Amino acid sequence: MNRVGVALVGPGGLNQRHVEAIAHVDGAEFRGALQQSPGTGLSGPAAEYLSWEQLLRDSTVQLVSFCAPGSTQRRLARQALEAGKAVLLEGIATHSTAELDDLVALSEQAGQPAGAMLPHRYCLPPDVWHGRWRSSATATVTVSRYRPPAPRGQCPQCGTAEALSRLITRPGTHYLDLVCQLLGPPADVHVEGLQGPAGSTGGRVAGVVRFASGGVLSFSLTCESPTRIERVAVLDVDQSLIIEDGRLVTDGADGPVDRPALHLPELRTEVYRDMAEAIRTGRPPHRCRLSRTRAVTTILERMYRQFESVSGGSGQSAEAIPPEDVHRQYVDRRPL
Repeated sequence: MNRVGVALVGPGGLNQRHVEAIAHVDGAEFRGALQQSPGTGLSGPAAEYLSWEQLLRDSTVQLVSFCAPGSTQRRLARQALEAGKAVLLEGIATHSTAELDDLVALSEQAGQPAGAMLPHRYCLPPDVWHGRWRSSATATVTVSRYRPPAPRGQCPQCGTAEALSRLITRPGTHYLDLVCQLLGPPADVHVEGLQGPAGSTGGRVAGVVRFASGGVLSFSLTCESPTRIERVAVLDVDQSLIIEDGRLVTDGADGPVDRPALHLPELRTEVYRDMAEAIRTGRPPHRCRLSRTRAVTTILERMYRQFESVSGGSGQSAEAIPPEDVHRQYVDRRPL
């Protein structure tokens, strides 16, 4: 069986987690990395690319995986797709449905799969993932993940999108996405209490989502409370699903079932397994395909708009910053 060659782009410490995940996938092989900090965080004989162009020229690489969020990964993902390589983006990679649709269309045009690293999708067993929820379904997402305030002006080049990305906890967006996978596309999104303290990485947001299926979701995310909570509940008249601090419990026709907990490293491996199989077979990824982020992107897009209005529209758009100036370390690190 031919293995899918994977190249990583991102900070060394984050890359190492992905290297370990790839090592557990029989159909994939780590080829090398383009790192923010050269010579750090990786072990083994794999290549360390000196430039983005060198990575794109490597014919043994079929998949480029981005290990850190931000506007740079979207721009580089477009270039990778145009070069005939599949891409795996970190988290919710786009800030609008229009931007997402454009990237998905490019993936289809290039004939290469595009995926999103959203490992929480893989915590659901197949029977739960493929289950049907009624219009009476009610869901809640509550996530509290404290982040200490950052010094004022620490990231002056970051605009509205980046500020909100730091405000919203990563588990929060992942769990919002998970509920969207079960209940479908949103019909209406209402956001309240969106607040990001100036000069810090703290913040809070709450909201209500009404889905086209009839289901309803209420959510609250905060970075300000020292109490750590991660809880998801989806309740229907004949079934329920609860995830609390990594523990999954379902209840249905067979009664309550306490499912074995899967840890993040294992879930990350499943994402790579899905992508590798998609590349080998030519079919879309089952769970991680990028187009499946459209529902949660719709929710986040509403947050971006409100955050911009709350901040008075003074933040510079992330796309207005030349990526080469902000993230030059990913473009070319060859010595002068």
